[in-house]
Parts: sequence; C-alpha cells; structure tokens
Amino acid sequence: MKVKLYTLIVSNYYLLGFMPLLNNPYALIATTDLSIQIIVLFFLLYGYLLKMQMKFRQHGIAMLVAVVLHLAMLFSIMIPAFVLGVVPRFIVPNVYGVASVVTLVMGVIGALAVSLGTWLVASWRFQDVAGCFKKKRIMLATMAMWLVSLSLGIVLYIILYWAVILS
Repeated sequence: MKVKLYTLIVSNYYLLGFMPLLNNPYALIATTDLSIQIIVLFFLLYGYLLKMQMKFRQHGIAMLVAVVLHLAMLFSIMIPAFVLGVVPRFIVPNVYGVASVVTLVMGVIGALAVSLGTWLVASWRFQDVAGCFKKKRIMLATMAMWLVSLSLGIVLYIILYWAVILS
C-alpha cells in the first residue's frame, strides 16, 4: 500500500511538473519562499476581513503573524539570496537587465512595505485601538506596496525559474 501511494505521488509530481523543482535546490528554496509569501497574503486578506467585521484585536494578531512570517522569510531566504545570488549573477554584470530592474524595484518597495508593516504592528502593541484608526492610510499604502512587491516577486520567480519548471 505504501509503495503504491509513493508511486502515485511521484508520478503526479512528474505529471504536474514539480520534479524539476525538487531536483534543483535553488528552485526549491525559491518555491518554498514564494509559497510562504502566498500564505502571508492569506493572513493579510484574513486580517482585512477581520477589520471589516470590526474584530480589531484579531485583525492585529493576524497582521502580527503575517509580519513575523514575512520577516522570517526575509532574513532566512530573501536577503541571503539577494546578496549571494542575485547581486553577483544579475545586478553587477547587467544592472539594466530585466531581472536586475525587477529585483531592485521589488527590493526597494518590499523594504518600505516590511519597514512600515513592522512599525505598524509594533506601534499597535503599545497603543490602544483608537491610535490605529489614525494610521489607516499608512496601512492601506503598506498593503498596496506589499502587493506590488509580491507581484514583482512572482515575476522574478517566473524569470529565474520558468525554464526549470518546464524542463
């Protein structure tokens, strides 16, 4: 039974095109990071839904989880990948290349979004809910920047790993 289940899973990975990702450690790490960023997106959307339902404490907790999860990925995967892989392989040789431009724009917008998100969550911990209402515009701008950064991350993922996925 276990052998049949394993064979079914492996054959489905081949059919769905996931096996090349499992064979390439860089693509696997990038895919894991992108998957977790999509989970962060779900936390952000869930937090927004909680805010619409006037559940402000739960909204703050969902945002806290999203920021902490994003920071964990930022420091464990994104920054090392940027410093050790993207800068020497793409930015230094061709700063005007598509991958370089997408990465630099994503990095700047993403740094602003994560900085503002961290500040918003930290300031929420030291204030009551009334202080948060004054920051509504900053929250919306942060969400917009994070969505742009995620979109550019998806574009960069496609640029760098589409050939691996299709092989």
